[in-house]
Parts: sequence; structure tokens; C-alpha cells
Amino acid sequence: MTAFWHIITLLFGFNIDAIRAQGGGTLATGDTYVCVPAGFCDNNGNPSSPGIDPRIVTPTQQPCPAGQIPCYTQGPSSRCGERFVTQTSTVDGPADAGAYPWQAFIQNSTNPVYAGSGVLLDNYHVLTAAHKVYLSTGNPGSVRVFMGVYDPSNLANTQNRTAASITVHPSFNANTLVNDMAIITVSSPFSLSQDNINSACLPAAGTSYVGQSCVVAGWGETAFKQNDQPVNPMKQVYVRIVDYNTCRASLADASVLGGNVDVYLDPAGEICAGGEAMRDACTYDGGAPLICPATGGKANIAGLVIWGKGCGQAGVYGVYVGVPYYRGWIDTTITQLNG
Repeated sequence: MTAFWHIITLLFGFNIDAIRAQGGGTLATGDTYVCVPAGFCDNNGNPSSPGIDPRIVTPTQQPCPAGQIPCYTQGPSSRCGERFVTQTSTVDGPADAGAYPWQAFIQNSTNPVYAGSGVLLDNYHVLTAAHKVYLSTGNPGSVRVFMGVYDPSNLANTQNRTAASITVHPSFNANTLVNDMAIITVSSPFSLSQDNINSACLPAAGTSYVGQSCVVAGWGETAFKQNDQPVNPMKQVYVRIVDYNTCRASLADASVLGGNVDVYLDPAGEICAGGEAMRDACTYDGGAPLICPATGGKANIAGLVIWGKGCGQAGVYGVYVGVPYYRGWIDTTITQLNG
């Protein structure tokens, strides 16, 4: 059974031979679909769930057999990085509801309320920090991903899925957090454009964001060892990305990492941002995307939160996975997962 049809079986609970006969495909518009009976594609991919799915449409040429309708699972990639609300808050502090439709809220067996964050790449795949999920690779169903979260005390109007698989970067080092990247494949597709849910855009390999002011949002602690996660509502902070030498010099200070700096700081696969008092990600923000604007204002994933020393110390930078460096691995991995 291919991974695609396994996911479809999980999603709709049908006999696999019946699903094969119904089929699916991709339209010229870039929308992918599966053919299902009416009523079996709604905002949660669950026939018993209330509501409707505005992505169920009737094309000019009906692509499905008689008695079936197309359930659209993925829109054109050009829609990535778009918000469905007008962002009015552009300062540090509480975020606007819906301002980060690509942000994932993750639970695992160790932290069943809130473990960390991630970012939606498409309907099936969430990019996150490996240290948030690597202990669950043998039991992926213990990881649950929520999309559309703003107030973590009220998850009623969100979409949530369990993980079907967790793919950790093969060179991930759990002690140093080098190559700290993983892809969660969910058990059934998220429905984009509903509940303020959308994917963010992957940057081209080799893209540099040094000198740019970018934003990181999440539900992590408001201060180091504050233990107030998940905070309500989602908060955001703007941080400037610095070059490697500037970052290394700050972390090599005797009061920070000293001579151990090169053990932990990877010049190839990590980037640094922040360095200003009280402007930083913090504990439990691991996996949260560092978002930089691209042409047209689309949200590009420059990095993922991975580690720091304390939170928000002046002159001490936060460290992020440099996503452009891993673009090849991400593309190859998703292609294999879809195969």
C-alpha cells in the first residue's frame, strides 16, 4: 500500500479497493483532490464533524465518477505565506488572531498539554525541531498537531491531527542540537484556508537573511524558568538576524559558552537573531518558525527556534535552524514520503 493511499484510508475509513476505484488527481490549477461520497469532506476531514468545506467545488469538467465529489486537499503552492486576516499588531507582544496561520501547536506524550511549535509546509507535513519529537519516532500517534490555535485554552475551533510518521534528520545530535530538524507527516490532511490555516513558504537554498528584522511567534515562556507556558494568547517578537561571526563572538563570552561555543554552534546549519534585552524566543518555543518577509509580503521560513542561553539577555543571541541550508533535505524527504 502506498503512503498516499494509506493516508486516504486513515482519513475516510473506506475499503482501500473502493478508494482506488474512486481515484483522484491534480487539476491544471494546481489543486489536488480525492473523490469521495458527498458529506465525507468537511472542515475536519471527518464525516461526523459539523460544518462545510468551501474547498469542495464543482469544476467545469467533473473529475470524479458519478455519485462522487472532489475533495480538495492542497491548493497551489503560490498561496503559501499568505494571511487571511489583516495584521494590525506589528510590535512585540500579543499577536493578532490569525496572523500566523502556518504556526503549529504540538503536544506529545511527555508534554500532553503543550510541547512546542512547528510550521505547516503543506496539508500533510509540519516542519519542527527534532528535539521536540525524536523520542516519539517509534510511537508517532502520541504526537498531536493543532492548526488554527490562538488561545491555547480554547482549542474548539481548530483542526488537529495525530502524526502518522516522524522523520528526523539522519545527522541529528540530541546532545548538541546540530541538525535539529524533523518533518511530521499527519494522519489526514489539514484543510487550508479554513480556521485561518495556511502553509508558509520555504526559502530557496542559500538564501541569506542577515540584517533583516524578522518575527517569531509562539506560546512559550514569557521569561526563563517562568513556567507559564502555553501563554495566552499567542505572542510575537521581532528580532534582527546577525552574521555568524557576530553570533559566535557573543556566545564565546566566558559567561555564556566560552570555549564550548564550537561544540554547539554550527556555522553551516544554524543562524542567530535577537541579542536585545527581553526580545527573544524562550523555553517551549522550540520548533517555532522565524518568519521573514519575501517579495509580495509572503511569509518565508528563515529558521526554526532551537536553543539559547537563558531568554532575552542583552548581547546573547538566540539560535535557530537555518532552513535555507536544509532545503534540499526537506524537498527530498517530502518526495520520499509522498512516494
